[in-house]
Parts: sequence; C-alpha cells; structure tokens
Amino acid sequence: MVTILRIKNPALGSFVKDKLENEGIECFFTNEGLILGSKYDPNEVLLKVKTENSEETIKTLLQIHKEYDLEKIKKDDSLKDLKKILAPIKLSENCYPLIHYTLALAKKINAEIKFLYVYEDPTLTEDQKHTASWEKHVKLQLQEAHREAQKKLVEFSVNLKKNSPKELFDTVKFHYRMLKGTPEYVISDACERYNPDVVLMGIGKTRDEKSEFMDKTVIKVAERTNYPVLAVPGTVVPPEMEKLNVMYATDFYDSDNSSLNKLLTILRPFEKQIHCIHIDLHDDPNHQQKVDQLNKMLEKEYSDYNIQCKLFESDDITKGFTEFVEKNNIDLISLSKQRRSAFYKMFHTDILGKILITEKVPMLIFPV
Repeated sequence: MVTILRIKNPALGSFVKDKLENEGIECFFTNEGLILGSKYDPNEVLLKVKTENSEETIKTLLQIHKEYDLEKIKKDDSLKDLKKILAPIKLSENCYPLIHYTLALAKKINAEIKFLYVYEDPTLTEDQKHTASWEKHVKLQLQEAHREAQKKLVEFSVNLKKNSPKELFDTVKFHYRMLKGTPEYVISDACERYNPDVVLMGIGKTRDEKSEFMDKTVIKVAERTNYPVLAVPGTVVPPEMEKLNVMYATDFYDSDNSSLNKLLTILRPFEKQIHCIHIDLHDDPNHQQKVDQLNKMLEKEYSDYNIQCKLFESDDITKGFTEFVEKNNIDLISLSKQRRSAFYKMFHTDILGKILITEKVPMLIFPV
C-alpha cells in the first residue's frame, strides 16, 4: 500500500474515504511511523490505498478538491451523532461471525466501527543496543513486520467483502486501523484516543498461547480502560436486533446507578426486558434488605423501564449465571467489574474469567 493523505480531521477523513470507496477504491487508515525514534501524533492518520489504485485515487482526489469546499466539510458536525465502536479483530475466517455481529449492532445503534488489527512488534523481545548496525537491523525488522501486516490486512478486507451480507457491508461506516504491540496495551491506549461508546471483543475457549484476543485479554482490557467492554463468543450469530432479554448482575455496588445509565444509553434503540439479579450464595438475610433498597431506587430513577431486582439462589456464582441465562432465555449479560489491587488479585480467583468462558451469550462489562 501507499500513503495518499495525512488527515487530522475525522469528518474530512470519513468524507474522502466514502468518496473513494464509491469509486471502487479500497482505503485503509493507519498511524504507524516507521522511522526509529519518530514522534507519534495521536491526532494524525495516514490514508492508504493499494499501489495499483494510486493513480486513480489521485485523479479522484483532484476531482473532489475541484467539486467540494473542503473547509465546510471539516466543520461538518453530522458525525457527532454517530456512536463509536472499537472492535479489535484477528484476521482470520473465524472472526467473520464476530464482524457480522459488530456490523449488525452498529447499524442498529447508528455507530461507526474502527476495526483494530494489532500485530506483533518484533523488537519487544530484543535487548536494546545503541549502535548504527543495530538500529539498521531494527528498522528493517519493523519495515518487514509492517509490510506483512499490511498484506494480511488487504487480503482480509477483500475476503470480508466477499463473505459479508451486502445490506450490512454497504450501509455501516467502518474503517481499519493497524497498530503494533501487545494487544491489551494497544487496545487500552486506542480507547483513550478514540473514546468509543463500547469496545467489542471476541472471546472463545481456545487456549492457544499465540491467540491475540482470548478471554484473558478481554479481562485485562476491562481492567485497564474506563470504557464498556462487550465480550462476544465466537459462536454467536448476528441476532435480529429487535428485542433483547438482558440480565443485569448486581453485587450491590454504589456504581449500579452509573452502570445502568450507560447500559440504557447503549441499548436505547432496542425493545428490552432487563432482569436485575443478585446471585445469593449464602442465603444472607441482609441481601434481601439490599434488594429492597435497590428496588426503591429503581422505582424512583427508572420507572419508565420496569426494572426490578431479585435474588437468585445458587451454591456457585458461575452455575447461578448459567442457570438464570438458560431459564430466562437471556440475550445479553451486563455487569460492573471493580478494579482491584494486585494484593487482592493474589488471593482471590477471577470469577469474571470463569463466567466469560462458560456463557454462550455476549457480556457487557462496565469497569468501575
């Protein structure tokens, strides 16, 4: 691929990308710098096209410049109403269902998608040496890794277009971003720059050490970011996106009010039934009192949604989740995850990890 434009305005970038794609020219966004020690500008993206399309792209850009007032386009605020989904993906056929789910969700909630491909940084495992030959070696490594990642991304985009429903592929705004590094760090940092409404990530039972986005990565991202994380099992197919049966799991956190507000905002376009549930392990009489208090808050603050909190008895958290999901045909689990200190994590098992690999429905996690 070749770089055609450096763009610092999202509205202009989206406009140019749409115009080029209307001419059958496939575009890619990246903000990678290959010069060793070069400063990274988080506001700048490079618009790239395939080498064979470069001449046609330049002609199209000249025509765009002739026909449109680009200064007005820069100020266009029509994109402000678009929600934003950050979707880290592996470039394999196995992630097509995840991408189709993402496209269907974006269409329903009126969102644009940034598909993020994180490829390995070949220099991470090497000791630094400040010599001319070492710097030359590193530069060549970076260039080769970048070329291979670009090639893989181009091939994947072509196959995705062939294997995606036309009604989704042609109606949803999306673009690709390619960055190198360790997935959980790259994804978390990308969240801070992109400010997504939700981070959508695939999960599965695979334990392949080379797999980039397993359930452990989802948990690490939820620990590091302040943005909602939607974990979607690889076996999930795009739903009809009309009515959702939602389980909101509570442990009586002070943050329940905030998480519920975020949940309702994300699910606003859906017809929905929300079950507020606490898994009661020890038949604690104090829990019923907490449920009563929570119901008073729900009745006062969320009377339009008919949400009630209930206890669901079980002798195991994971088992309780599974039983409630199956008995009530749940489409989506939502919960808050509190950040814990390293000391706490040393002596407590991660319940979220067990639930992630057990449940077969998407899970929306609100870090608090």
